[in-house]
Amino acid sequence: MATISEMNRKDFLQLFGLGAASLLASACLGGCNAATGSDSAAVPAAPANVNLTVDLTATTSTPLNDAAVGYIYADSRAIIVAKTTAGTYLAFQAPCPHQGTSVYFSPSQSRFICPNHNAIFNLSGAVVSGPVSSGLRQYTVAQSGNILTISS
Repeated sequence: MATISEMNRKDFLQLFGLGAASLLASACLGGCNAATGSDSAAVPAAPANVNLTVDLTATTSTPLNDAAVGYIYADSRAIIVAKTTAGTYLAFQAPCPHQGTSVYFSPSQSRFICPNHNAIFNLSGAVVSGPVSSGLRQYTVAQSGNILTISS
């Protein structure tokens, strides 16, 4: 009976080792398809035909008018609208051209930042630093009273 018990342990350890090796191999092979840190075709394209409005008095615009936040996302997070410390409004594509993570606006630094790899863009959307090869697409912002019209 001791021989059967030893065989069961041996079989168990062999199966356990085989299972662990299989998991490790699949994780390694899965990593071969991961992004390599370069610009990727999976990044959503900047919207081309933009024509939307933002009501500055709407509750959803409260963060835009908060000097500590200074931005909102519009058009299902495709566009970021920011208010500079000078009081002007800017609109850019929200997905970072590097890997598509939504950028945020830092009013105190007057720049857009990608939290994924710390890419930094200036108030014109140009690249300041980071692993990104192109800037943010900028959209035209026109203000009429409390309404911003954003267009391409």
